[in-house]
Amino acid sequence: MERIATVTKEKRLQNNIGFFFIGVLIMTLLGFYPSYFAHFPMFEGFSWPYHFHTFFATLWIVMLITQAFLIRRKKFNLHRKIGNASYFIIPFLLFSFFLMAKTTYFKNINIKHLSETEALAYLSRSGLRDILYMAILYSLAIFYKRRTSWHLRFFTCTGLTVLGPGLGRFAFGNFRPEVAGATMGIFMLLVPIIWLIIDIVKKKSPIPLLVFIVITISAIYLDSCGHSAWWQTFAKWFADTFFK
Repeated sequence: MERIATVTKEKRLQNNIGFFFIGVLIMTLLGFYPSYFAHFPMFEGFSWPYHFHTFFATLWIVMLITQAFLIRRKKFNLHRKIGNASYFIIPFLLFSFFLMAKTTYFKNINIKHLSETEALAYLSRSGLRDILYMAILYSLAIFYKRRTSWHLRFFTCTGLTVLGPGLGRFAFGNFRPEVAGATMGIFMLLVPIIWLIIDIVKKKSPIPLLVFIVITISAIYLDSCGHSAWWQTFAKWFADTFFK
């Protein structure tokens, strides 16, 4: 009886996760509205990497929404076919993170006139780490595509990863720093921890949520490492090798 109840709750999660992805899309649009979407249709001052990144990031969220609702409607064959398209989309999404890191680096130096040390420090909070995090989560989601509960959780974590930038811009743009910081902590760390605890209680594997929690903690750590010797050395090597 307990097993039936657990399976039912897992099915309910599968059927409703699409609404979470819709929330990710809404928050992304709200978060980036003042700095990007408000400049529609001319987008003066924005180079093509901004549009490239926006297109593929938005496409990724739309794909997550579509896939979730296809599962809800039991359209499994179409779900698999659209899933195969991700093999082509994800490399472009990862490349868009690289482009944004590069664009921001040169903008900080040439337009904002930051020192190289500050520009390199900013890279610790840029798309460089998103390339690694998204690649890990996506690869694990695909590797465990036949293990439904892991597949679902790893793809949901890619949604949380995409949620971060939009949520951060919205929170810090509309609330006091302490409130905004708490909001980020709740969504990016507390919610996964609660989900992890629920999975453990329900005797589900804790690994998918543990992976995301470790990623989130590493991101918080990197935020404070911008001026450290090891990051400055790595970032300078990366910028000299791949940006110039």
